Amino acid sequence: MSDLPLNIDVQQILLHFFNFAILFVGLYLILYKPVKDFMDNRTAKYNKDKEEAENLLNSAAEKEKLYQEKLEAADKEIADKKRKADAEIDELRSTGVAQAKKEAESIVENARKEAFTLKENIIKSAEKDITEMVEQASRKMMLEESTEDVYDAFLKEAKRSVKDGKAGK
Repeated sequence: MSDLPLNIDVQQILLHFFNFAILFVGLYLILYKPVKDFMDNRTAKYNKDKEEAENLLNSAAEKEKLYQEKLEAADKEIADKKRKADAEIDELRSTGVAQAKKEAESIVENARKEAFTLKENIIKSAEKDITEMVEQASRKMMLEESTEDVYDAFLKEAKRSVKDGKAGK
């Protein structure tokens, strides 16, 4: 070709341009595209891992909230059961006290009845014993004293009562 001023060879420029284009296409295909694909895959993987991590964090937060709600519900249930148990204990306690009072009253009443019955039995027994003793004493007196002595004692007593009666008038 022709030489241009300043000694520029167009063929050389075109050849260099063609070499540069081949080098550019070759490097693009060999280096840039695989590196770009690798970087895109890596970015996608990091984004995917980030999304998974965020999902796991959200899931963990939801589970924590759910567990917290369950704990609060369990605490409420425990408090309710404790209140019910306290109420049952109070009811049992009051029922037990009332029942104990009834039993005590029944025991006292039974003791009074037994004491009254025992008292009556003792009185009857004492009356019987006294009657027997008086009978025995009367028999002894009757047997020991003669009829005359008894008659004389009767007369003396009658005289004395008459004298006391007259003296009192």
